[in-house]
Amino acid sequence: MAPMSRAACLAALFLFVLSGAGVAAAEPSSEKPTGLSAVPIEETNVPVIYSIPGSVVSDGRIAMSSRVVGFIQQLDVREGQKVSRGDLLVRIDPSDIDEAIRQTEAGVRASREDLDDARQDVEKYSKLAVTGSVAAETLRKAKVRVDVAQAGLDKAQSALAAARAQKGYAAITSPVDGVVVAVTRRAGEMATAGTPLLTVESREVLLFKAFVAESKLSEINPKATVQVRIDTLKGKAFQGRVRGIVPSGDDITRRYEINVILPADPALVPGMFGRADFVFGARTALLVPRAAIVRRGGLDGVFVLDGNAARFRWLRTGKEIDEAVEVNAGLAAGETVLVGATDTLRDGATVNMVAGTK
Repeated sequence: MAPMSRAACLAALFLFVLSGAGVAAAEPSSEKPTGLSAVPIEETNVPVIYSIPGSVVSDGRIAMSSRVVGFIQQLDVREGQKVSRGDLLVRIDPSDIDEAIRQTEAGVRASREDLDDARQDVEKYSKLAVTGSVAAETLRKAKVRVDVAQAGLDKAQSALAAARAQKGYAAITSPVDGVVVAVTRRAGEMATAGTPLLTVESREVLLFKAFVAESKLSEINPKATVQVRIDTLKGKAFQGRVRGIVPSGDDITRRYEINVILPADPALVPGMFGRADFVFGARTALLVPRAAIVRRGGLDGVFVLDGNAARFRWLRTGKEIDEAVEVNAGLAAGETVLVGATDTLRDGATVNMVAGTK
């Protein structure tokens, strides 16, 4: 009978350990260290956060259009293509412009010859007028012809300068380092003055654009530092600065556009969704370490130290703040929670805390 009694005792002890009745009562094993720590819960000051959704936008979205009329000779860029300042985007067929330049150059030559001829007449008539061989009226008309010829030359030279400038407008280059986000024309189509051909978005300065409720406007510091969290980047936070609030709200939503300057970061791309967190003072709250939260059935709870017993308590939790979770109901200031509890710990289990953990 003695061996049977020993086996029964070992089985009972094994079931007792599995039930979690004794936690951290013994020294942790070298194979799998275990243990609990007790953390007293007190009210603490936490920031009052006003969070609003918004999107990353470019501060420089430029619609590129032609200043001359002509067929598009070259347009090789596509949506999503990166471009640098000075890169060729579009080339307009310069045939008509070249012809205009040739005509104005001919006009300049003709005007210059006319001016030279008029000056020669003035010189000749001036000598003859001294001897009285030419009437004074003839000399006066010759001088007027010089003035008219000079004006004609000036006009022709201005027309030539304008035609040559048009030749420069036939090549459209990127004014910024950025990305082509839209192409509305193709090679072979007609370009007309002022009609957008493509759109380039600068990445030099990025903004976070959001809309603030009218009731919150007075609480926003125009020069405040704002934390912007981007969902696509798994909530990564960026420190931005308020650039300004557009002083004209929507009549229906009663919201005002606000722009936050974002830091230069290659991970940020226009169109990303995120949230801007504005700090409006502080408030008191109960916080528990995130490591103390035990999830059961999709609900949150903690083990509260009650003497030497671990009592499970359901919680209504709120926001996560750093490595802690706000408790809205289920705990009171002054209570002590257990950190490091596992699913094996049961409500009412006796806990012999290791020295220095409480």
